Formats: sequence, structure tokens, C-alpha cells
Amino acid sequence: MSDLKACAKTASLPQLNIVLPMTRRARVVQTLRNFILSGQLAPGTQLVESKLANRFGVSRSSIREAVRELVDHGLLVYRPYAGTFVVNLDERAMTELFSLRGALERFCFAQLWPRRDGIYRRELMARHVALIKSVRSEKRLAAIKAEMHFHSYPFEFAGNQMLLDVWHQLSQKIQLSFVMSQVIVRDVDFIETNQRYVEIALGDDLDKMLREIDIHLELGVAAVKKLMKETSTLVSAPGA
Repeated sequence: MSDLKACAKTASLPQLNIVLPMTRRARVVQTLRNFILSGQLAPGTQLVESKLANRFGVSRSSIREAVRELVDHGLLVYRPYAGTFVVNLDERAMTELFSLRGALERFCFAQLWPRRDGIYRRELMARHVALIKSVRSEKRLAAIKAEMHFHSYPFEFAGNQMLLDVWHQLSQKIQLSFVMSQVIVRDVDFIETNQRYVEIALGDDLDKMLREIDIHLELGVAAVKKLMKETSTLVSAPGA
């Protein structure tokens, strides 16, 4: 027993204030991710290793490692004999993304429903208010970030680390879908839809909440299809 106590003492670490310097690769990853998720690097843009190395002032090996990480995260795609490109979410990919997000969100609310408390209610409402404020400001990127912040809270609150990890993996593509789809105006209908979502999320009927998640995401899929159709028409129009 004394050996076990000794091991426990040796295993515990004191409080340490450690700040690790960001590597060059990490800085490149962070910068490229920000460019992609803000729309500054448009879907389908080709990334050339040598040009990136010159632009960032780092070695090509650092660029290669950074690009490989972003490919793993699903923000870049490598095409043999063609190169590396910012991922372009077509209608099918975005529909599948919304479908998977819906399944996760339903599971998430089923997990958190009996645990909702005053903290949950205040924070969800605060994030809703911040989202509506951002939408009304007509600042596109701020609205996208606010929408991500709003939809992340149930996953943060649910207390399921595995679920939160999966959400984090999907969240970058979800934000990219927002970047692509928010060219559609967020108007009064959007504000009213989100208000209804919050009211149900703070209500007493879980089944109603699960149905509302489906409705909420169906509206998103419909908006995506509308966007894709309009984009296709514009590209194929004579003189476009």
C-alpha cells in the first residue's frame, strides 16, 4: 500500500505555467485555416507549395506538413497529378454534412436535455442575442462566427467529450458551408427561425426539439440547393 501511495505522489505534477512557442508549421496551418474559413481563399483555389513557401518565408517542408494537416482536417484536398486545392463542397457533400450534423445535434440534445439549468439557459440566450446582433450588422464574417458560436454551445454543455471531439472535427467544414451559403441574405425569416429554435430548446418537449432540429437543417439544405442552382445558372449563362 505504501508503494502505491509513493507512486501516486510521483505521478502528480505541480502547477506549471507553460507557454509553448508556435512552430512555423503551426503558424502556417492557423493562417491558411483562417483564410479558408473566412472565404479569403475561395473553394477550388489551388495551393502551390513553392509559392506558399515564398509567401510565408518558410521551408517547403514546413508548407508540406501544414498542407498535409489541413488535408487531414478536410479543408484541403489532394488530387493526384493535379495538385492541392481548397475543398469545394458541392450539393451532395453539403447535404451529407447537414445530415450528419443533424444526427449529432439530435443525439446531443437527448444527452443534455435533463441537465439543462440556469447557466445553460442564460448562455444559450446570450449567444442567440449575439448572433442576431451580428446578422443585423450585416457583417458577414462576424455573423458566420456568431452562428458557429451559437450552435457549438449545446455540444460544449452536453458533458460528452467524445461528442465534443466529433463536433470539433466537423465544425470546420460546417463553418466552410456557412461561408459558401451565407451569400444568401440572412433576413427576418432567419431571425424568426432562430428565435423559434431557441424557444423550443429552452422548452419542455424533447420530441418537439428533435423535430425542430430536422426542420432547421432542412431549411439549410434547401438554401444550399438554391445557392448551387443559382451559381450553376450564372456560370452557364451566355457571356458569363
